[in-house]
Amino acid sequence: MEKKLETDTRLSYSSASLLSQCSMKYWHRKVNNTPVDTDQEQDTEAFRIGKAFHDVLERTMHTSSGLETALAIAVKEHEVEYYEGMIHAMLLRYLQVHEKSGLTAVKCELGLSNDQFVGFVDVILSDDKGNWWIADLKTASRVADTTFARLPKDRQLNLYASFAHEIAEHLKLDIEKFMGCRYRVTTKSNLKKKASESYSAHVKRTAKNVKSYDVIIPIDEMQPQEFYKMHMVQHEVTMKLRTGEIAPSKNFGACEAYFKPCDYWSNCFGCTFSEGRAKANMLTTDNV
Repeated sequence: MEKKLETDTRLSYSSASLLSQCSMKYWHRKVNNTPVDTDQEQDTEAFRIGKAFHDVLERTMHTSSGLETALAIAVKEHEVEYYEGMIHAMLLRYLQVHEKSGLTAVKCELGLSNDQFVGFVDVILSDDKGNWWIADLKTASRVADTTFARLPKDRQLNLYASFAHEIAEHLKLDIEKFMGCRYRVTTKSNLKKKASESYSAHVKRTAKNVKSYDVIIPIDEMQPQEFYKMHMVQHEVTMKLRTGEIAPSKNFGACEAYFKPCDYWSNCFGCTFSEGRAKANMLTTDNV
């Protein structure tokens, strides 16, 4: 289902989100390949933990068969051996919910692509009656109730659902039995392994501190075609940015997403974030 173009101008969900956040940041990262500021730390630990979690489920096809072996390989490959116990606990909690759902994995990491879009579905799930779902897997420190409430209008899920006919044809599934999407999120834990604690005891204790959710989003509550139309509009914007027909704009409200300064701070402020922070003149409880 994947299609590679000589000049790849396809727009992924994450890139579309970046464009919505700040077209200048999108331009620096995706068009101009601007080097990030020298003071920016590219901390990928959370990303690597999530990748290890996903990799284990892909290797085991969302079953407990060969779990420990797959986990050992994944944590080493993604350099997160320190978090093996936590990831193990997360997997156990996820599999509890997955087994309760009565679903099986049909295909993991399914590529979706056309001239305007590129993405990967984490897993296609099916029940014993042939009903099937597109599922997205997330790991998070915590989950807000607002996340669950907004899922029928989630951009990523709706974009994936817009490819339902192509997925059905590719995997020989019945399009009439496409039921919608599943949003599966598993929380992390900050519990540390005690010096006197065995690995298995640590995993068991950590699992009590982890939650896993499987949220069902029926297709009749979604608007995949409307969201794909919005994606097409965004793709057109990116093409105009690439040709210089329009100039990127600065969104100064998006400079500190997740309390982290933008990687390209100096291009908008004339100095790096660290330099700007050092020049700030302020009184605090530490210097009065």
